[in-house]
Amino acid sequence: MSEPRQHKKPRDAILEALDASTENVKARALKALREKRFDLAEQMLHADDMSTHTLVENLRVYQAELEIQNEELMLSHTEVQEALMRFSALFQGLPVAGLVIDRQGLVKESNSAAQRLFNLGASHFRQHFFARMIGTADRDNVISAWSELADGRSAWSRLGDDRSATLEGIHFNNGTDAGFLGDLHIAPLPGARDGLPQFVCAVIDRSETIRQHHELIETSARLRHSEATLKERLEELSALHDVLIETSQADQPIETVLQRVVERLPTAWQFPELAEAVIRLPDASFQTQGFQTTPWSQSTRFPLDAGHEGEIRVAYRNPPFDAEMPCFLDEEQALLDTVGRHVAVFITRHQDEVKLRESIENYRVLAEHNPEWEFWLDPKGHHRYVSPACSLVSGHDAEDFLSDPSLIRQLMHPDDLAAWDQHVADCKTQKAAPHETSPMQLRILKDTGEVRWIEHICKAVTTEDGRYLGQRGVNRDITERKTFQDALERSQELLSATGRLAKVGGWEFYPSSRRLNLTEVAREIFGIESARIAALADLLPHFDERDQPKLRSATRHALTQARPYNLEVRLAQSGNGQSWIQLTCQPVVCDGRLDRLVGAVQDITTRVEAEKSLRQAARVFESTAEGVVITDPDERILAVNKAFTEITGYSEEEVLGETPRLLKSGRHPAPFYEAMWKEIKETGSWRGEIWNTHKNGEVYPELMTISAVLDGADETTQYVGVFRDITHIKRSEEQLAFLAHHDPLTGLPNRSLFQLRLEHCVQRASRYQRKAALLFIDLDRFKIVNDTLGHLFGDALLKRTAESLAIEVRAEDTIARLGGDEFVILLEEVGSADDAAVFAERVLHIFTQPFRVHDRDLFVTASIGVSIYPKDGEDIETLLRHADIAMYRAKAMGRNAFALFEPSMAEGAEDRLRLETDLRGAIERAELAVHYQPQIALANGRLIGVEALCRWRHPQLGSIPPSRFIPLAEEIGVIDQLGTWVLEESCRQLAAWDWQGFRIPRLAVNLSVHQLEGTRLVDRVRAVLDATGVTPERLELEVTESTIMRHPERAVDALQALRALGITLAVDDFGTGYSSLAYLKRLPLNRLKINRSFVEHLTQDGNDDAIVRAIIALSDSLELATIAEGVETTDQADFLRRAGCLEVQGFLFGRPLASEELAAAWA
Repeated sequence: MSEPRQHKKPRDAILEALDASTENVKARALKALREKRFDLAEQMLHADDMSTHTLVENLRVYQAELEIQNEELMLSHTEVQEALMRFSALFQGLPVAGLVIDRQGLVKESNSAAQRLFNLGASHFRQHFFARMIGTADRDNVISAWSELADGRSAWSRLGDDRSATLEGIHFNNGTDAGFLGDLHIAPLPGARDGLPQFVCAVIDRSETIRQHHELIETSARLRHSEATLKERLEELSALHDVLIETSQADQPIETVLQRVVERLPTAWQFPELAEAVIRLPDASFQTQGFQTTPWSQSTRFPLDAGHEGEIRVAYRNPPFDAEMPCFLDEEQALLDTVGRHVAVFITRHQDEVKLRESIENYRVLAEHNPEWEFWLDPKGHHRYVSPACSLVSGHDAEDFLSDPSLIRQLMHPDDLAAWDQHVADCKTQKAAPHETSPMQLRILKDTGEVRWIEHICKAVTTEDGRYLGQRGVNRDITERKTFQDALERSQELLSATGRLAKVGGWEFYPSSRRLNLTEVAREIFGIESARIAALADLLPHFDERDQPKLRSATRHALTQARPYNLEVRLAQSGNGQSWIQLTCQPVVCDGRLDRLVGAVQDITTRVEAEKSLRQAARVFESTAEGVVITDPDERILAVNKAFTEITGYSEEEVLGETPRLLKSGRHPAPFYEAMWKEIKETGSWRGEIWNTHKNGEVYPELMTISAVLDGADETTQYVGVFRDITHIKRSEEQLAFLAHHDPLTGLPNRSLFQLRLEHCVQRASRYQRKAALLFIDLDRFKIVNDTLGHLFGDALLKRTAESLAIEVRAEDTIARLGGDEFVILLEEVGSADDAAVFAERVLHIFTQPFRVHDRDLFVTASIGVSIYPKDGEDIETLLRHADIAMYRAKAMGRNAFALFEPSMAEGAEDRLRLETDLRGAIERAELAVHYQPQIALANGRLIGVEALCRWRHPQLGSIPPSRFIPLAEEIGVIDQLGTWVLEESCRQLAAWDWQGFRIPRLAVNLSVHQLEGTRLVDRVRAVLDATGVTPERLELEVTESTIMRHPERAVDALQALRALGITLAVDDFGTGYSSLAYLKRLPLNRLKINRSFVEHLTQDGNDDAIVRAIIALSDSLELATIAEGVETTDQADFLRRAGCLEVQGFLFGRPLASEELAAAWA
């Protein structure tokens, strides 16, 4: 950098020429400028301090001076700018990261090294706070140092005289996870702007230096470790060798071995002079002298028996190592784990040896004192051990068997020698499984000639790898048991004889052979002829199926758990009825093993029935709703049931020992009770009503039966009284008295009361020669109200009708409801039939107004029949019948009318009544038949279907035309039954024709209005088709226009449901009734049938010709088929063919025929 240029200042030359006054003016001017006063010249002129000329001259001088100073300032600014550029170039070019921060810690400037080190972007580095660049651990120290510099304090220990600070080993963040470690130098910048200091920071990255330092330390440590490793391994191996030697000495006490191991352990560690060791067991501890657990220790645990653990721990008394070196090495932990395993093996082996010695000693002691003859055989069959008990059984000492291997064979009974030899051979060839016991019952002969029974049980002994080591077993003396068995057999014989006498059967079952034995009595009870059956399971079918599960379960427990049982079970029913038996079972166990099951069986049918009767009696006694009291012959109460206490209010404790006189009401005189006891003494019982008193004092009626109980000597032992409270019956009798003579719905007199009053009326009229009138009233179409609106509306309408009729009736007259919608009015003392007619008109007038029922107005009319006494009958039956006949005449007149009885009406009524009665049973009596009229295709004359028509042949009246009995069937309500029968019969016949090979494509059956409006039509049709096998498309159902239009919406729903089944539908008698084309197009129809009334005059009446053509055209337009009925001439057939009707039926082609006739004619 060049030296600053030197200039000679003109101000000095000028000032030398100025006088003292000029200096004075200058001083005053400078002061005025500092005080910011700009009127100095005016003040001086005004004060006459100097002349204007002098002032101007001075100002000129001062102006020149200012211009000179300005030139110097410009020159200085240029020099500062050059210096700043040199500093900026130096700052940016420094290899050390440099930052300029303000007092708030915001980074103001950074050089390139800082931007690289901290990853600062050139466009946003000014937004960084310096505190974010410092690691969290060092951030507080750095901020504190910076704050002290900013405040000018020097309290911080590292603050120098020049107010700069150096922080070493600071962690910095540079946008990476690791950051870096560096030194920080902080110094304040001179020339604070606006009084706010700024600082320059230099950051030196020491990461590489530190890494190299660490590598040197690690290399040094590895070298030191390598030097000591060989020595340590030798020490460890030496210590481990000593441990192995110590733990392998089985004859040493465990305490001695473990103490030696613990004293040898420290020598294997890095610093043996500071190491101590301990071995801790659940019940003992072994340690070096002065052992103490310190923070510098390592340990290992090893398992012991019974879930316990032991521990070996090595500890240093104090830390003998460099801070950078580990306290313990991995090899030392591995050595410690190895020593722990060896110690665990040693302790376990030592404990096992102790247990083994104890077991051997215990076995010897047990064997010496065991009364059973125990033995061990080697693989060659020689005795290795024989217990002293052998002498008790065989008479020979153990030494005899040890010295003579064949002695046991010499003692064998000759009959058992072969079995013994085979058993010995099997054992030598290891045919017996290693763990299988083979019990054998054998006899041996003692030297004294005594025979002893032994049970020989042996087990083959092998090693884990299957090597055969010999036999171990026992010879158990069972002589006494065999004696007991013989005695048992004799006892069984005795038991069998006793069972025959007591009729108790016996049985036994051997699980080993599956053999079942039955005594003779048991066979008789079970009904088994053979003395032995194959197995216990073969006996199971002799038991009732309901008890077989219980029997199976009990038998299974007896076989598997030796559990006895005692069951009462039923035998399978036979011709003698249900039999009960008591079946007992007792398992017999020999030497811990089930030998057999034994039991008894006894027929207990009589006892069970008796117990059943007793239980039923007890159940009836306690559960009956009637009170029961039992007394002794002196009438002292012995027992009462629960109902007694509920009815009388007395508890059982209050009445026991008392007499029934406790309940006496006082309503009955003494003769009443005398007569009662007299009847009991004579007949054994008494029954009647009696008034007794409740505990609360209320008197109530009882219906009581008292019976005497006699013993075998006909002596009375007890009296049994059975009674019930009939208070409610008494009350009901009053209600029933009313209901018996009145209609419960309307409250009017019923038929019985009316007949009684009618009879009295007839008697009075006959006595006083008076006239009386009887009006029989029936509501018209009342059934429609019930079917449409329901019985709730129907009942309400009947009540409103009864109320209206009652208003018109005089007090001396009677109105009654006979049932349903039938009412009768009895008018006493009428002057003539005209008076009755006038009253009938008044009654009809009632029905001109609607009845208000459940917020609805209902209109209904009535038909009235009138009979007059004595003209129309002199008894009540005749008057009622004639009034009923007159009522039906009123209905025939169009309803909503009345009719006076005339004798001519009776004849027609009697015929109708007879016909109605006969029609109700015509189906059951097989008087009805179905005839079939052919339906023909005009194109070829072929049979395309038949229409089913019902015929009634009355046994006395002959053939009844359908026009007469079909309306009657609808009126009396059997049309539904009749229509269903026709459908079933015709479908059944169609299926029969198919089976005969006579197939008719279509069957047409008529539906009545009642069938169509019924709720079960579709289900019934489906059921008939399913039952007969007729396919739906072959069945055609015909309905009339009037049937459809009666309830068109309901008809549409029903026909659509039938059509959904696949059935074809036709409108019968089309054109004869009123129909709506709007409904017609909605109906799922297939065919229209032209009525015979239009066909009859074809080609003779132009109107009929036009109507037929119109029907055919309408049918074609609706894409429906057309069939005409009643075709009787060829002209009619030709006309229909030309008009487009291709299907016909009528007498021209065939009359309705029986099924056989139709098949004969058309098959």
